[in-house]
Amino acid sequence: MVNKDQMINLIDETLHDIGLHSQEAVSLVYNTGLVESKYEYLYQKGGDNVARGFFQCEPWVAVDICKNYLAYREDLMREVANACMLDWRFFTSPNEDAWRIILTYNVKAQIAFCRLHWRRVPRKLPKTIKEQAEQWKIFYNTARGKGTVDHFVKIVEAYG
Repeated sequence: MVNKDQMINLIDETLHDIGLHSQEAVSLVYNTGLVESKYEYLYQKGGDNVARGFFQCEPWVAVDICKNYLAYREDLMREVANACMLDWRFFTSPNEDAWRIILTYNVKAQIAFCRLHWRRVPRKLPKTIKEQAEQWKIFYNTARGKGTVDHFVKIVEAYG
């Protein structure tokens, strides 16, 4: 497992860099990574088109965020590109093959896209672990995912 303090500091720095920082956002992003991978795994087992990074973002989700969210927020796109040290073309002409690699190895991009995923949720950022768990199940893990609210809470309480 990655050192907790170092990971929280990197999340905090990245969210400041992209202009989407708050204590609730840092907590939500950190706990999302904790539940998704325990900060141990860079990709799911099996197959090529699987979720990537500590936050388990699928490449198609990153492409969708670029095309249907960041494309309409050029200043934010520029901040994310700069914070992640990525060329503009990855955002203006995104493709899943490139994002598969980026989301596996670029931790700042993993953090930024986790935060952008949450930014698109039409609710206020949750303040408690229980609220985080409820939103995670609906908007991140989804009804099709195997995770549960109880699983989220147990992992955060055990490792967080």
